[in-house]
Amino acid sequence: MATWELASRLEHQGEWDAARGAYHDLFWARLRSGDTTGAVDALRGGARVLHRRGSYEHAFEMAQLSREIALRGGLLRAAARAHNVMAVIRHSQDEWVAAEALYEEAMESALDVGDDELIGLICQNLGVLANIRGDLREARIRYLESIASFVRSGSERNAAITYNNLGMVCADLTEWFEAEIYFDRGIEIAERLGGFAHHLASLYTNRTETLLRRGELEKAAEMLDRAEEIATRIAAHTTLVDIARFRAMLARLEGDPEGAERHLADALRLADDARILIGRGEVVEEMAVLRRQQGRHREARELLSIALDTFRHARAERDANRVEETLRAMDADPDGGLPRAVAPA
Repeated sequence: MATWELASRLEHQGEWDAARGAYHDLFWARLRSGDTTGAVDALRGGARVLHRRGSYEHAFEMAQLSREIALRGGLLRAAARAHNVMAVIRHSQDEWVAAEALYEEAMESALDVGDDELIGLICQNLGVLANIRGDLREARIRYLESIASFVRSGSERNAAITYNNLGMVCADLTEWFEAEIYFDRGIEIAERLGGFAHHLASLYTNRTETLLRRGELEKAAEMLDRAEEIATRIAAHTTLVDIARFRAMLARLEGDPEGAERHLADALRLADDARILIGRGEVVEEMAVLRRQQGRHREARELLSIALDTFRHARAERDANRVEETLRAMDADPDGGLPRAVAPA
């Protein structure tokens, strides 16, 4: 018989089919017993799992149903949480305007019922949207607000996820020391709590970039091994693309262009198979870096133009702006802004 503990554990371990079945069983069991609160919570859990599997419209319908039942039953906290899941699903579909409107509506409801944990989740998600728009300072503020809300609610599991986002935005701001602190804090929480496969794989992967930037190549390789073991086991496609891209970067920094080529080919295949548009753009951008270091400047420019078009199509403004800056630097100097072989430790 399915239990909440089992369903939650399966969800956090990335065992989507089993988790979906557990939430399905919980929904019907709670419905038969007249437990409306349990039924809407199970529906929301099922929506989260379907979202993870990429079944976006089915997930949205399930979250919407959870919200409607909760509202009719006067369960305002549960309704607000379902509203947030609806926003997350639209967010995953790159429907930024619709997602932001849903987040703001969910925030009003969360403030009305004083749900600090949900406020933290929404702040985190608004931070992600700000990051995509290229407003990195706003994103960092939102993430810090999110951490504060999670501290008030005692939600360490959610805090670990936000520390990952904080580390990523600090990396984008090239504030590597601060990024390391946040990644390490997220890893410490995730490892201690356990059952955190999806986010732990992401934390390990993102921590790798700070190691590469500081020239700690051996540690970076070890971190990638840890990340890949988890990401492969749970089929975390986006993370696997990042891992292959960072392996290519590692090979490039070690002076192994052939190895870099192999890893970039793997990364591109993974991104295309899973239709990960932003990941594809990042892989093509790294290809351009390799071509520039090889002195193949015309090919590098062509690749950067492809990356730029990809980011624009994905509406990833920050990434598009970064590539535009690189192209301008190349106009002034073909090697302008080119990363050094190994960053100083």
